[in-house]
Amino acid sequence: MTSSIVMPNPLLRGRFRSFPYLPLAVVIFMLARLFAFGGLTWLGYSILVVSFVWLGIDTTRWLFNMKYEIEENDPARQVVREEPDTLVSLVFFLEEPREVTEENLRRCVSHALNVDLDDTDADSEFFVVQYSPPTSGTSPIENYMVRIPQGVFSVMLSNRPYISNPVKFARDSIRDKRLRTAVEKHRAWISVDLMDDDIESTEEAYVVIGKLLGSMAGPDCLAIYCPEIQRCNEFEPSQIEVLLGGSPLSIFDEPTFEPVIEVSDNDPRMAAAEKTAQERWPEFVQAFENKKPADAEKFIVKAEFTEGTRSEFMWVTVTTIKEYTVNGILTNDPHELVEVFRGAEVEFPIERLNDWIYPGKDGTPIGGFTLDILSEDLD
Repeated sequence: MTSSIVMPNPLLRGRFRSFPYLPLAVVIFMLARLFAFGGLTWLGYSILVVSFVWLGIDTTRWLFNMKYEIEENDPARQVVREEPDTLVSLVFFLEEPREVTEENLRRCVSHALNVDLDDTDADSEFFVVQYSPPTSGTSPIENYMVRIPQGVFSVMLSNRPYISNPVKFARDSIRDKRLRTAVEKHRAWISVDLMDDDIESTEEAYVVIGKLLGSMAGPDCLAIYCPEIQRCNEFEPSQIEVLLGGSPLSIFDEPTFEPVIEVSDNDPRMAAAEKTAQERWPEFVQAFENKKPADAEKFIVKAEFTEGTRSEFMWVTVTTIKEYTVNGILTNDPHELVEVFRGAEVEFPIERLNDWIYPGKDGTPIGGFTLDILSEDLD
């Protein structure tokens, strides 16, 4: 199951709290030119229309957040509101702040969407422009407007975490240790948002957003988040192809990696499940010895692997069972350990056995004694 992360809306929308001075200033400036000179070029009219749209969107967001912050500061209101955010956007959580310029962003947009963005042509219909709204103090946000044939989008970068306290939020809200670590470690973010309400569908918008964000992927990306559906997944380089391929939201269909769930060493449920797996081990051995060739890869076991003081339970496809040991191929991507990896040949003593699964005569899985416990903890 993909991780749903319900982020407190004041934190999620904190990047829009300042009054939209810049779009207001652009509108006033363009209107002044319109009346002073009796007209504008077609590019001037385009900028005026875009600025009106931008001003309307940001003003609505500002008014909503003002209302929200007043409610948040009201001692009588202690319940965190968790309604889904309607922002059509995708966000990369970054390990560290990233430096971006108009020039390299323009190259990314041109390459991702095959759009001519000639910065030397003042009358160009399509453009990338940086906006720096005046704020009190130093703003952590860099804002870029991207006007392309598909519509108007914004690229936003921040040198601060997307969540005000990522460590506390992750530990309180995320059960999967891999994803929790990714969210805890992020120190900055970059997003691509839809600004143009005239676009035909959100699906079409996400196609464009996915291509733009995919063109900006890098080794500093830790996780990818969608505010509208409130889903988050760890980032992995193979997702770039998905982002560029036109179905970016499919990234959230399944976890990027097998979830790592922490269970207390003193959990009596897990102790009982492990005891059952150990006691019924001869059943697995007999089924393995009589298995059909087509079922060879369906005999899997879970065991504890250790490196120094670190340990992790991982699944193994069994290849050989000896008197005191089991050999097989590791099917997990380790989270804590560094000396083993998915696809590695491993051997472990039977006393390290934690669980097992094999197909019954009708194909129904037999075993999996710990899985129900882990599923309960994920809910």
